[in-house]
Amino acid sequence: MIKLRCKNNHSTQNGGYFMRGKDLQPSELKIMNIVWQEHPIPAKRIVQLLTPETGWSKNTIYTLTTRIIAKGFIRRTDPGFVCEPLVTREEVQRRENQSLLNRLYGGSAVLLFARMLGDSALKKDEIAELRNLLAEAEKNAE
Repeated sequence: MIKLRCKNNHSTQNGGYFMRGKDLQPSELKIMNIVWQEHPIPAKRIVQLLTPETGWSKNTIYTLTTRIIAKGFIRRTDPGFVCEPLVTREEVQRRENQSLLNRLYGGSAVLLFARMLGDSALKKDEIAELRNLLAEAEKNAE
């Protein structure tokens, strides 16, 4: 079990933590993005927002939402199947970044950045911004 505490220390079915191996799928992430933006939000409102964009049925969206709840990312309250996030967007981003880094680059941020820099034409202002970020990281390094 990964030891990331859920926002506001809410308890979930898995004891207040979301579990390793319970990653969000791209379809689930679409729902989470709405929940992060508009919480608390009834599931029927999620349906209203997602159906035009995705073409998904109400049942599909409810099924996906129920899976996210089971994974410990959302809390559901009744009446109205109201959803609130149990983890922040930043926690999920941090975890997804680490997962990507481990899966594709053996945990090496240097290899990731080398690939990114090699694959894109950066503007001078973007390079300056990267230098500032690296300088800040260097100050905070042990």
